[in-house]
Amino acid sequence: MPRYFLDFQDGALWLKDEEGQEYESLQAARDAAIAALPDVGREAPPRDGKRDFIAFVRDEHGTELCTVRLDLAAECHPERQTSEL
Repeated sequence: MPRYFLDFQDGALWLKDEEGQEYESLQAARDAAIAALPDVGREAPPRDGKRDFIAFVRDEHGTELCTVRLDLAAECHPERQTSEL
């Protein structure tokens, strides 16, 4: 089975996969990257409420084969708040 490496980027933070894992196919490696991103998104949000998570799937030669992105944006609209007093 081919070995793929899943690297993650969270803003300036990079987590490089040094060991890799064997997956049945490139799609299986991509699916693993997709499944991992929501877990990363559970971290405390930055003050601006925006975050961009990226996973890169590399092959054994270091070639990036897939990019998976999860964008998080939280916005409040205080002008829409209704008073219930």
